[in-house]
Amino acid sequence: MAWAKQSKGKDMQMIEIDISRAITSEYNRRLADHFENDVVIVGGGPAGLAAGYYLAKAGVKTLILEKRLSIGGGIWGGAAGYCVIAMEDTEITDDVGISTKKQKGLYLADAIEFASGLAYKTKKAGAEILNLMQAEDIILKNKVVEGIVVNNTAIVAAGLHVDPYCINSKYLVDATGHAAEVVMMLRKRKPDLFPKGIQEGFMDVEKSETSVVEKTGEVYPGLYLAGMSVASVFNLPRMGPIFGGMLKSGKKAAEMINAKMRTAKS
Repeated sequence: MAWAKQSKGKDMQMIEIDISRAITSEYNRRLADHFENDVVIVGGGPAGLAAGYYLAKAGVKTLILEKRLSIGGGIWGGAAGYCVIAMEDTEITDDVGISTKKQKGLYLADAIEFASGLAYKTKKAGAEILNLMQAEDIILKNKVVEGIVVNNTAIVAAGLHVDPYCINSKYLVDATGHAAEVVMMLRKRKPDLFPKGIQEGFMDVEKSETSVVEKTGEVYPGLYLAGMSVASVFNLPRMGPIFGGMLKSGKKAAEMINAKMRTAKS
């Protein structure tokens, strides 16, 4: 038994502290390896996972931080708890290996397969994913975003006065969804940014699906937007339970960052 230790005069026994030591040492090893990153993505929803998948596939050192216990964002619930999601095409789901069904001009996927499959493929591509990690602030030096300040979600939720710690990145992606949490941290100290405020417009699926992808990109030196954060920052319409635009936005952010990194190296 891997977790067993020989005791005098007794059969092999599981030692509780060996389990604790193995878990904590492995987690600390993974965390220590990602204090410095090429890219940190805040938010493990569809856009964040898609960005992480394509960045990791390209060999970019990528860390995804998710404040909730489970990653996947709004994927799991589909629409109003119906665990089916809709897309206009299957470009990315085919790439990831998610099965779809065509119905009246849309492609439908099982939300559970989609969320778990995308997360699995992102992890296997080489992205590190850490859950229960909540962003508290950004690292800003010489007018360039250089990382994120994080704390344990449970500590934040309990309102405890416990200091956070910092994680460095060459590029930071706000994929926090409707709240655009990272941009809000920046705007809090720079109120002149995005003077119209951070909020989405009324529902307009067609316009939002297109505009979210078009507007994906760098909004401040070192800070990129992906997914519904784009809609909130640029006051675009809501898109509801259709996920193609969010996936394409994540992929576009990954491609833009990857291209910029290649240019910087040349």
